[in-house]
Amino acid sequence: MNIRQLSYFTAIAACGSFVKGAAALHISQPSVSSQIKLLEEELGIQLLERRPNGVVLTLEGRDFLQHAYTILGAVDAARDSIRANQTNEVGRVAVGIPGSISAVLSVSLVEAVQRQLPNVQIRVVSGLSGHIQKWVMDGELDFGLFYADGPVPGADIKNLFVEDLYLAACQKADIEHLLTANGELQMRKLSLIPMVLPCSKHGLRRIIERATAALGIKLHVKTEIDASEQLKQMVRRTGCFTILSLAALQDETCAPLFTARIIDPPIQRVVSIFHVTGRPLSRAARRVENILFEVISVELEKGWWRSATSTSPAVGAVQSFI
Repeated sequence: MNIRQLSYFTAIAACGSFVKGAAALHISQPSVSSQIKLLEEELGIQLLERRPNGVVLTLEGRDFLQHAYTILGAVDAARDSIRANQTNEVGRVAVGIPGSISAVLSVSLVEAVQRQLPNVQIRVVSGLSGHIQKWVMDGELDFGLFYADGPVPGADIKNLFVEDLYLAACQKADIEHLLTANGELQMRKLSLIPMVLPCSKHGLRRIIERATAALGIKLHVKTEIDASEQLKQMVRRTGCFTILSLAALQDETCAPLFTARIIDPPIQRVVSIFHVTGRPLSRAARRVENILFEVISVELEKGWWRSATSTSPAVGAVQSFI
């Protein structure tokens, strides 16, 4: 017994004729007759009584017709449910966001997903850029943001925006004598101050050292700490200086640190989105990705993320806030 046989049976019962039923189904009459014969043989009963002017249901046929309608109705309900799920995304989506921008994006992303995709359970993982890259490759995350540092084998990378890095000091007086008239710091003067930075394997440290090495600048790194929260604590408590993005300094619960943009040239890093080549995102994950683009666009438009520049249509037209 199958859905096709049940459909044929209900059509013949409604039309009262094999010929009319076959025409309504747009199928040849012999094919319909063959399927009904197989159905009757499987059930071991006669469902239709053949007459010269058509067919009528036997007593067993009338009883079985109700069951056929019930089964076909359940099949239609299942189709409707699947179509509803295709319209209203369901499932779980795991996203990685580097710690230095997680405070700015994570909560807004979760709120937007809960509002727009109530049937999607989102998990946001914060960590180092390199760790996020590994978790995406291993399949623990659907996709993630990371700081592009060249091509990655087996990965599709789309650059989203570029952000300038800033020197962070406990207070302006600690660094004022080294600033330009515009309150910025020339890169060469980084060699004159004690620094606390992430370790050499950290993506931020690599970006900083690549930029300074290009000008022959040697940094005076007194301490290495990877987490941005601890870097800020060291600046407050020891009088050292660090280099961070404005996003890492935005959600401050303590008194804000003084920041000065590094110039001549600026130190910049690219924030990119990262997927595994050949591993398509689910419908729900694609929607979450689009919502993340919207969240980033909103933050860029606020203006606090000075010198953050969108590089992708996915997060709106190219904008620069200086």
